[in-house]
Amino acid sequence: MRVKWKDLVTENLSYKLVSLFIAMILWLTILGRRDFTLSKSIEVEAYAVAGLMVQSQNTDVIKVKVTGPRNAIRKFIDSGLNQVLSIDVTSFGAGEYEIEIPVHKIDVPFGVKVVSIRPQSLRVKIVKK
Repeated sequence: MRVKWKDLVTENLSYKLVSLFIAMILWLTILGRRDFTLSKSIEVEAYAVAGLMVQSQNTDVIKVKVTGPRNAIRKFIDSGLNQVLSIDVTSFGAGEYEIEIPVHKIDVPFGVKVVSIRPQSLRVKIVKK
């Protein structure tokens, strides 16, 4: 009893094509879901109320590490070329303060998550003008 190659290929051809199609969709879906990680430097600027000024801050740049799908990371890179994180210190009076950098203020596209921020806080010295 000999089996022909043609019979093996053409037997249940519609089922084989559907199975191949489903396998390709699953493969592309899983391949596309792999998250990527990126570190990016973002400028930090603290601003005070009129009559006071920020005399010094310990850093002008923070390092933000984000993770997410490749397309979303690409949008983050393209959209945030000149991103500046503004820290509101208008509720503070004159003195030295350590302010935690708010994660929710970092503008990231949908699907991108902030993993870490270095440094996590900003030390500012506010003086009267």
